[in-house]
Amino acid sequence: MDSVEVIVDVMRQLVGEGDNLAWWQGAVRAAIIFVGTWAMLRLAGRRAFAQKTSFDLCIILLLGAVLSRAVVGATSFAVAFSAALALVLLHRVVGWLSSRSPAFDRATGGHALDLLREGELDRERVIHAMLTEEDLKANLRATLQTDSFDDLSRVVLERDGKVTFVKGRGGGRVPAALATHAVSRRNGVPVHASGRSDDA
Repeated sequence: MDSVEVIVDVMRQLVGEGDNLAWWQGAVRAAIIFVGTWAMLRLAGRRAFAQKTSFDLCIILLLGAVLSRAVVGATSFAVAFSAALALVLLHRVVGWLSSRSPAFDRATGGHALDLLREGELDRERVIHAMLTEEDLKANLRATLQTDSFDDLSRVVLERDGKVTFVKGRGGGRVPAALATHAVSRRNGVPVHASGRSDDA
């Protein structure tokens, strides 16, 4: 038996075959999948973590579903990693095209939707976004601690589904304050709910 056959036999003993696995073989498989997933997410880039669009979220969900089958032995390592690598490369290609073509970016990621018009909520757009006024007020209370839309210049449903409120009615001038769910601003620097600033 040559060295390659010895290595293959050792690996077979470690990870098992099929779905009839010992508990420790499942643990070994999980560790291997963890390292492989971490490497592929590094390859996918930071956009995958941000999940800016439905496409990004779709890739992450599919990646988890495909690789989880390898952990329990429902799919072989080769098939699972091949499928996962194809998803990651597809994500990279779409990200590359989106960064170079605004039209392609809008087609894959959609566009932001203004829900406020001339100081009043645009009821048709709110309904189209499948939101209610109470939904918006709940977000408004969470971000600006108010129930009133009177001091807002814009209410925007962002591409990732979050709602942004922009204060001030100065037309083209810089908004007085900007808040998006758990994000606020401190001295002009975005600060998250944890208190960590983006430039920290």
